[in-house]
Parts: sequence; C-alpha cells; structure tokens
Amino acid sequence: MSNEVETIIGPIGPDVGNHEARAVKLRLGMLAAYGSGMLVQDTLGLGLGTLLLFYLTVICGLSGSAAGLALGIALVVDSFVDPLVGSISDNSRSRHGRRHPFMLASAIPIAVGFGALFSIPAGLTDGVLFAYVVTMLLVVRIGLSFFQVPYIALGAELSDDYAERSTIVASRVLFTVVAGVSAAFLAYGVFLKGHDGQLNRGAYAPYAWTCGGLVLAGAALATFGTLGTRHRLHAAPEGQKSGQLLSEVIEVFKNRSFCLLFGACLVLFVGLGVAGSLALHANTYFWKLQPQQILLITLLVSAGYLVGVFIATGLTKVLEKRAIAMIGIAMIGLGQLIPASLKVAGLIPPDATMATLMIAGVFTGIGASCSLIGFQSMMADAADEHETLFGARREGLYFAGISFSAKASSGIGALIAGLILDLIQFPHGVGVHSAAHVAIPAGTVLRLGLLHGPGASVITAMSVVVLVFYRRGRRDHEEVRRILVQRRAVRA
Repeated sequence: MSNEVETIIGPIGPDVGNHEARAVKLRLGMLAAYGSGMLVQDTLGLGLGTLLLFYLTVICGLSGSAAGLALGIALVVDSFVDPLVGSISDNSRSRHGRRHPFMLASAIPIAVGFGALFSIPAGLTDGVLFAYVVTMLLVVRIGLSFFQVPYIALGAELSDDYAERSTIVASRVLFTVVAGVSAAFLAYGVFLKGHDGQLNRGAYAPYAWTCGGLVLAGAALATFGTLGTRHRLHAAPEGQKSGQLLSEVIEVFKNRSFCLLFGACLVLFVGLGVAGSLALHANTYFWKLQPQQILLITLLVSAGYLVGVFIATGLTKVLEKRAIAMIGIAMIGLGQLIPASLKVAGLIPPDATMATLMIAGVFTGIGASCSLIGFQSMMADAADEHETLFGARREGLYFAGISFSAKASSGIGALIAGLILDLIQFPHGVGVHSAAHVAIPAGTVLRLGLLHGPGASVITAMSVVVLVFYRRGRRDHEEVRRILVQRRAVRA
C-alpha cells in the first residue's frame, strides 16, 4: 500500500503525525510571544540600516567606499552562514526542538556585538578602524543568523492553514512596529536629540547598548514563550542528516517558487537598503531636518506599518498573496520616488516639506507591511510545496533566503550607498564641531537627494518584475495540503 501511494503522489515525506495539533488555532498570547522575537532583528534595523553608514563616515571618518566594503564583506560571509544555519536547524534534534536552542544561544553575541559596533574608540587608524568594524559586524551578523533563521522557520511550522500563516506573519510585523518605534524614540527622542543631534559621537554608544538590552528581552520572550508549541512542530525525520548543505541548497533552488520569491525579495531589500543607508545623510543635508522631525517621520512610517498589518490581513480574504505583495512594493516605490522628485522640480513649497514627507512615510510603511506579509506567507507555502517535490522539510533553508535578503538591505544596499557617497564626492570625517559649517556643493546635495529617493525606487520596481512570474495561489496551496495529508496518513 505504501509503495502504491508513493507511485501516485511521489516519495513519502517525513513522518509528521502532529498535523492535527497544527490545525488548532493559535491563541493571541502565543502569537504575541512568537511575534516578540522581531525585537531581536528590528530593534537593530535603524542602527544597521540608517545610522551605521552615517556614524562610520561622518563621525568616525571612514570613507564611504571603505564603510560600504566592510558591510559588504560581512554580507558575503553571512551569505554562507545563513544556509548553514538553516541546514543545521532543519536537521537538529533535541528535547527542546530544532529551533529554540539556537534562538536562545545567539542573543548575547548579538547584543554585545551591536553595542561594541557603536562604541568605536576615537583615534584609530583607517586600517584598524576597518578591521574593528568588520569584526563587530561579523559577530552581529552571524549571531542574527543563528537567531533569525530558526525563528522565522519556527513560524512556518506553527500552522498549516493558508490564512493563519498570514496572521502569524502579521504578529511579526506588529512587533516590527514596536521595535521600530522603540529604536527611533531611543535614537532621535533620547540619545541623539541634543544640541549636536546625530553629530554627537558620545550619544551612539549608550543608544546601542540600550538596544542590546531590548534584543535580550525579545530573545527571551520569544524562546521561552513559544516552548509550549513544541507539540505542533515538525521534527527532523529519521535519515535526514546534517553535513549535506550543498546538496540541500541545490535541492531548494530546484523549486521554481523559491527562486522567484528569493529573487524578488533580494532585489526589494537592496532597494530598501540603498534608501535606508542614505536616509540620515539625505535627511540632514538634502531635506535639512532636525532630529525631532526625523523622529516624527520615522514614527509615521511605523504607524503605516501598523495600519498595513490590518490592510494586508483583510486583503488576504479577497486577493492572492502575490497581489498583496505587489501592491505593497508599488507603494514603497512611490514613497521613494515622489518627494525628492517634487522638491527638485520646485513643486514643494518650504512650508509643505514636512507634510509631504509625513504622507510619504505613512504610505511607505503601509506598503512595507503588505509586501512583508505577502512575501513571508508565500515562502511558508513554498516550503510545503518543497515537501511534495522532494519529501523533506526545509523551512530553515527557505527562510535563510528571507534572512539573507533582509540583511542585504544593510549589506549590498549599504555597499552601493557607500560607493554613491564617494561617487558624488560627499565629505567624510567632518566631525561634530565642524559638520554644520562644512560647505557641501549644491550639486552633491542634489545628487544625494535624487539617488536616495528616485534612484532607489528604480531598484525597488525591479522586484515587481521578478514577482510577476510567481503564479501559485490559494488553490495550489490547497492541493499541496491535500497531498501532504494523504502522505502522512499512509505514513501513520
């Protein structure tokens, strides 16, 4: 009988007899506990994605190219670590499951590395400074890999339901808002709000160490708060072993759905990374904003994220996930394109600058939330599809793709942004006392604004082109679930 079913529907996958447990709806408290894990990565998002390039170039005196190269080196190393962690996690066995031990163990290195990254001693030579930055970035990046890949893979295992998976992703997005608001308030509302604002070197270290404390809190809440879900989770099947990373990666890339989602997500995050890495430069010199104004816009982006959660979850009832993601990407692109274009064209009067940026911030936040929920929920569906194709559970490797893409926002994106700063001859190392008086050529400031906004929007738009070729939807997922239920029934 087993062989007959295998002939009809393909090789029998792992023995997972707990699909009935995953059919029980998750309670709100468990969703909150799981979502709190986003405090680990997204509390650091502002620092790694926006503040770091400014801190390294303007405050510490590293050239844009060298700073971008340091971020790029960390990303290259990380590109090997993410799939390795995904493979190790997928194949791990312990009484605490195959995800939780890695989540807990990685928290301290992340927090310490981030604090040290913004505590760079003054007076370092360029070579020592570069080596210090690369070392601390590697500690943070590798630590994030060991937390984020198992953490997001855990979310894909909590439920088999097509719609509830979007709810699980929405719980992560809600805590992305919490993390973003907390980080922005700590930066622009507490530590960088003084007379020198973002030019005060001494303010960055306490900011970073405080964020490190939030990382530890988020990791503890997510790890211990979700231990009670272990009965719902997949276990590494017998015969599925570590040490076969290359073959596993090749196997994952044989799934067309994964390739398209990974490609679209990677391009999107690179566009976001270019914009994010240049944001503080543009806000300070192109838009001439004060820290309090930057804080207000950042909070409105977070408000847009929050609104976007409810919009996206509502849209899942009437639209395919791909459509929701594409709508979100279009909103992000417009939010990047329009403000700077209007200013350069002379269509924004000075007293309307803040209003324009505030509207664009809300618009961008809604789009980011919709695209994130769409992408991550589709990736969970693709992991199920993978099991029907190859008979193995590879959530860790699948979400290593998402993790790598997110890090590209502060890796590849920051590398491009650093090269842009040198290309437009933006000065570096001006320091806290002279920065306000440095005469930056008007042409340099103009090019900064255009590349930060419309330039990044071109990259963002390319992700829509990739996503057009992804065609799987609700009916495809229902068929995948039917096949998997049949296999597990036979296996039982």
